[in-house]
Amino acid sequence: MAYIRLEDKLSKIDDLPTLSVIANNIMLITQNPKSSALEVGRAISQDQALVSRILRIANSTFYGFPQKITTITHAIVILGFANIRNLVLAASILDMFPTKGGDGYFDREEFWKHSLACGVTSKLIAKRLGLKNLEEVFIWGLLHDIGKLILDAYFDEDFTGVIRLVKEKEILIRDAELQLLGFDHAEVGGIVADKWGLPGALTKVIRFHHNPPRANESMRMVAIVHLADVLCRAIGLGNAGDSKIPCIHEGSWKLLNLNKQIVKRLFSEIEREIMNAKALLVFAN
Repeated sequence: MAYIRLEDKLSKIDDLPTLSVIANNIMLITQNPKSSALEVGRAISQDQALVSRILRIANSTFYGFPQKITTITHAIVILGFANIRNLVLAASILDMFPTKGGDGYFDREEFWKHSLACGVTSKLIAKRLGLKNLEEVFIWGLLHDIGKLILDAYFDEDFTGVIRLVKEKEILIRDAELQLLGFDHAEVGGIVADKWGLPGALTKVIRFHHNPPRANESMRMVAIVHLADVLCRAIGLGNAGDSKIPCIHEGSWKLLNLNKQIVKRLFSEIEREIMNAKALLVFAN
């Protein structure tokens, strides 16, 4: 099976990235209901650069708090454990795969622009649906394609062939991956997400964003990112590695109970929200 072959390949990569010690520690602390803001603050304070990033993001237009947040403990209290964990996680992954990198065939800067747009659009869809964890949904959209970064960094020769095939035949990057590699970026991302111990919801989004029904009871949250991904491709926000627009999964469209009028309104909101969210990419890199 492709999954077994892929796991075998990944296990042989000696320098496959791992989350930083601090990021791992913060994920563990924030998942413990008995942890305090002081404990989380002490863990983050081991990395003063990370403290600076979080404070700048907390004071950016992305959150739009009226009062200036001056300490990391204050930021944790205001943002909550889940948001702090997600910011640390995003910063850690952005550090591993900065906008400048790779061999030039895969444009990481355009990739991150698409990912940012997908995060924003996922958040706007979730808001329309009345969901509360909007910043978490943003992170789902931002990081859903991390498998492509793994392929770009650690399967560079194979992935270059994928990008060439995409351009030659004008096909979806996922179709080119399956044709040349026997697996796709979603499988790669899902395996690495498991190795990193990422939150279950994020891992499911990474693994199943091209096929939401496979997420079973989590299909609705995966469908949000699936739809956001397609919409961002349709209006050309960044570049995810190809220029072809995939079809929206019919069951996902029905499950989210959206219509063309709502989608048009989403388009009008996306650009403004992207400007606010750019702080996350600027400060994380």
